[in-house]
Amino acid sequence: MVRPSLARIDAAGDGYATDRDPYWGSGFFIAPGWLLTCAHVVGKGGAAVCRGESALRVTWQERTTEPTATDAWEERSGPGTAVLLAPRPEEPESLRDPWPFPDLALVRVEGADDVRCLWLGDREPGARAPIGLYGWSLQTGELGVRHGTGELAGSDARALLLGGSLPIGGLSGGPVLDLRHGSVVGVIKGRRREEGVAVPVTALHELLDRRDTSGVLREVLRAHDRHHLRLLDDPSPYANWTTLQAALPALAPPVSGITAELRARLYGHLAELPPPAGAGEIVHLVEEVKERVRGERLRSLVPRNVRTWREGAALLYGLRTLDAEGGGSLVDLDAVLLYAAKVVRKTARERPGEIDPARLGAFTEWLGAQAGRHRHWAVSGAIRGLLNGIDGRGPDGGPDGVTGRVTGGGPDAGRTAAITPVTAAATTAAPAPVTVPLPASELQGPSGLPISPVLPTASELRAPPEPPIIPEPRVAPGPPAVTAEAVTTARTDVLVRVGASMYGGLHPWSVELIHDGLDVTPVAADDRGVRVDELAAVLRAPLDRALNLGDHGEHLAGIEVFLPRKLFDLPVDEWQLLPDHAGAFRDDHGDRDRDHGDGDGEDHDDDEDDDDFVDERSMPLGMRRTVVIRDLRRNERPPSPEWRRRWRGVARGPLTHEPLHGRAPADGHVAMSRSGSRYLYYGTLSALDDTCVPVYCGPVTSGEGQAAMRDALMAGHPVVLWRRDRHDHDECKDFYEQAAHAVGAAPHAEGLHEPVRDLRIRLHDPESARAQGLRGKLAVLFDPPDRPPRAAGTMRPPPLAAPDG
Repeated sequence: MVRPSLARIDAAGDGYATDRDPYWGSGFFIAPGWLLTCAHVVGKGGAAVCRGESALRVTWQERTTEPTATDAWEERSGPGTAVLLAPRPEEPESLRDPWPFPDLALVRVEGADDVRCLWLGDREPGARAPIGLYGWSLQTGELGVRHGTGELAGSDARALLLGGSLPIGGLSGGPVLDLRHGSVVGVIKGRRREEGVAVPVTALHELLDRRDTSGVLREVLRAHDRHHLRLLDDPSPYANWTTLQAALPALAPPVSGITAELRARLYGHLAELPPPAGAGEIVHLVEEVKERVRGERLRSLVPRNVRTWREGAALLYGLRTLDAEGGGSLVDLDAVLLYAAKVVRKTARERPGEIDPARLGAFTEWLGAQAGRHRHWAVSGAIRGLLNGIDGRGPDGGPDGVTGRVTGGGPDAGRTAAITPVTAAATTAAPAPVTVPLPASELQGPSGLPISPVLPTASELRAPPEPPIIPEPRVAPGPPAVTAEAVTTARTDVLVRVGASMYGGLHPWSVELIHDGLDVTPVAADDRGVRVDELAAVLRAPLDRALNLGDHGEHLAGIEVFLPRKLFDLPVDEWQLLPDHAGAFRDDHGDRDRDHGDGDGEDHDDDEDDDDFVDERSMPLGMRRTVVIRDLRRNERPPSPEWRRRWRGVARGPLTHEPLHGRAPADGHVAMSRSGSRYLYYGTLSALDDTCVPVYCGPVTSGEGQAAMRDALMAGHPVVLWRRDRHDHDECKDFYEQAAHAVGAAPHAEGLHEPVRDLRIRLHDPESARAQGLRGKLAVLFDPPDRPPRAAGTMRPPPLAAPDG
């Protein structure tokens, strides 16, 4: 099964290979005409090969068509061009050993469009998984394919550690096959003294985050899924990967209710849809489905940085209901079909111009057929409800004409008996119907169902209802249709915690996701800490990842930064996610540094300007998102009654405002009182109305501002506005006026975010701000109690894992 997809790589020559010819390493085909290998293997050809300017030679074997041949294999070769290297060396002298991670390369091979391809794994392998290692070798003195077995021994940073048969010279770039699931989980990188090292194949998906590689890589991954879908209907006498996987215990009950054939067809259909906008789009659909089929909200404790629709489906494999005794009934088939229907509905409603109507129609017909064969009426009804109105489908999931968009529905046209998925050629013959096994949960009968499919999720309850679905007379009424609005009302934001200074002036930090103000999922943390001036750079990558997971639909994740009071003036709203353009938005930036081109001497000024325009990550966070400060110390204790009361006041509104120090704005700053009172401002701040927002013209980490902010927190104020930069006192009148305008434009606390963001945008350009009479850098304390709720009770252990771990 592996040999037809395995190749060796060497210098382009006359095409005649001998046992003594040196070769650079191995590789394997993952899509027709596309070879995956290690970047250091391609790097042996030099800088010109790495840049794709010079060709390399790829040689592979295919089965001979001569029945009398003594050797069943014959060699073929073709020129290859390196299209993607990660990382790609900028200069020839920067080639180094060992090559840094991810050490991956994609090579376009001419004449290899009919080569069989390996199946790429869609999730991380389990611990101690049995593996096979494949590649070309000269170890015995004869050039040939080498195969060894072993197990995954563990991980080291980003690398997989391999035990058992260790890689030898020439195997670099070859596949690591998970023998339990029949899928590639890694690319052989090399070996240490007692263990092998491989790059996880999931690192390939990480390259989708790079703008210079995402386009070609998405096409390759799409071609991979189309290839395996096409093989299902190939009359070839040779087995394909789907038929092999169908015989593996890991892809059958009680481990999973999803067959290998159903998965291959699902992935082939998902490949025809436009890609998700970000990980948040996928994760939120997955969590909604899990809540729907389990009947209980239980967020994942581990964030999944998925980038493709197929990876989202893989997160649902082996899903079980929650039982108090542990274990639970298998419901992954129900979850995957609901997930697929949600993906179809979401893309059809939000991106109709990017979908081929014929391919969309094929997908909806296929899903409708799965719903028709499903023996659980509630799951079947939920799928039909999601498909209702897409391509003119009626309420039973049957077709009513293809329109390429979501409509109001149509009359009952009956179920579809045979489904024809549209492949790349769009001319595939109709395959045999997929046999959908009965979920284990249904063995108890409808009276003992472990799922609650007729109950809408929390997000659905908050969404405006769609027109009701008219059920078929032969089944009980299904659950209400899930609308696109229901998907986007679930809210995920980002929590950043910066701890108090430890020894050496280091501050520990963490980044978390908060879902609907309730559940918290850790993303990254460092208890050792960093210096204050390093926070912006260190938090850039984890913030980027967390925001990518939090953004979904029309929701932009907000950022709540918990800080010790000595850091309240930290310019968190000016942090950026792209380091290369950090100077582009500084007040004193002058001319931009344009020396990060590709070294070819061409003028890329226009290209860089275009990149800045389309990539929002180059903007200061506070110009695009809600960025607020929260008090770290106050949130470590139970909320005080004053804090709760004042939060209810500002949450209700309407808002008012008063100076934080209690004096009229025209009085400006005064010297700190030396009366000896520790609570100089507490009485004034306590007397303010519960709907009042204190405003201060100046930093709050020293002097009068520090004392006034301390007393405001003690008085329970949850919302405070202040100017965090140094300035002349005569500017305070203008600042108080603009702050008063922002507060007055907000009906309540939640309504304050947009006026603040608008003010930050107008304050961003100093010359324009001065012309409008605007002053200062605006900081906002927005600190609601019980967000997230304080822990109560004990944590329930998770359900037992499936037999394959």
